[in-house]
Amino acid sequence: MADSQTKKLYTTHEVAKLIGVTPITVIRWIESGKFKCFTTVGGHRRIEHEELVKFAHNYNLPWQEEEALEKRKEYVVLAVDDDSSILEVLHDMLSDLPNLKLIEVSNAFLAGAKLVEERPDLILLDFLMPELDGFEFCRFMREDPRFKEVPIVAMTGLSSQEDKARMREVGVHDILTKPFSSDSLIEKVEQFRNGKGGSASQDRASA
Repeated sequence: MADSQTKKLYTTHEVAKLIGVTPITVIRWIESGKFKCFTTVGGHRRIEHEELVKFAHNYNLPWQEEEALEKRKEYVVLAVDDDSSILEVLHDMLSDLPNLKLIEVSNAFLAGAKLVEERPDLILLDFLMPELDGFEFCRFMREDPRFKEVPIVAMTGLSSQEDKARMREVGVHDILTKPFSSDSLIEKVEQFRNGKGGSASQDRASA
């Protein structure tokens, strides 16, 4: 009979992905005594689930267990745009939608932190941002297994077929060309919330 008390174990690489740090950081925490782990007969480090949760809470690290993500009722949308007026417009457009949580950030670096902390269901992403643009942010997202399938809707003034093709190559599911109407935005969000949004492998770009 299976042992119902069997503990869930993680490798250092899995821990790094779960709390948004590098594997070498996890190893340093272990070696400094901050993070408890045990070593298998083969010499591999393993971290128990309970230890990971306790460590994340003690050091105020972003963490949400998969069970909590599955049970949450809100649909979480992360909006990323360096133009504060656009974020205000998005807030006004989406504020009346029921059971929707809108998170607004002004650059891709903050968006990366919110990805780990909030685990959004949908990304509304500006592509022409300083320092780290939408293309680089999408590549970063798609390299992480946790965020590989999170839908991305581009909000952009880039309208050429070449630009749209580049967006699809980095994993964009759909495109809203600026300026867009409230109805267009709400329709897109509701399509994805209902599982009927575009696929990154399909051309569903809006003209």
